[in-house]
Amino acid sequence: GALIYVVPTTRADCAWVIGMLARCLTFPTPELDEAADKVIAYLHQHRHEAVVFRKDVQRGAAPVAYSDSDWGVHPSTTGWVIFCATALVAYASKRQLCISLSSTEAEVMAASNAATEIVYQRGLLREMGVLLPAPTILYVDNTSAIALVKNSKSCVRTRHIERRYLKIRELIDSGHIEVKYVNTNDNTADVLTKALPRVDFERHKRSVLIQP
Repeated sequence: GALIYVVPTTRADCAWVIGMLARCLTFPTPELDEAADKVIAYLHQHRHEAVVFRKDVQRGAAPVAYSDSDWGVHPSTTGWVIFCATALVAYASKRQLCISLSSTEAEVMAASNAATEIVYQRGLLREMGVLLPAPTILYVDNTSAIALVKNSKSCVRTRHIERRYLKIRELIDSGHIEVKYVNTNDNTADVLTKALPRVDFERHKRSVLIQP
């Protein structure tokens, strides 16, 4: 429970591993308990790292988002992050509610979840008096998923996808969101969906947390 508390605050770097541990609360094992101890030790060793807001002359306070998923035979994991003024303001690492039949479907589900949060963040910024003349960019690392969310046509391979996961199409048409491609190595949301090699983990962590 103490570990879960840090997930919705600022420790996006630990959100995936803590989420995986939380799935096993009912039947923990010594190996899982040891993994939890390692997370606690990591959090203590890196306790000074934090979210930092900086003035961005190019984008100002306009939000920018990334979404990703890890696809498997089990329910995939959705991960997304939203930056505002170069700082992390919202993120999630959650198990998807159904089993995806392809990596494209898993990516569409993740992108749609990110899109609904983007709409909320845009509304919040408008209430604060921030001018948002352009749509918010959502970066996705799957070209097939990008083509699917931009194309409203139905086809045999995608007609089974529930309409709730295609909400992003409406948000694109209404001008709230623009979906663009990003290379997997540059997709910050990757840290929220799977265990990464240390080099990749450190690179993505520097995007969400800064060492004072």
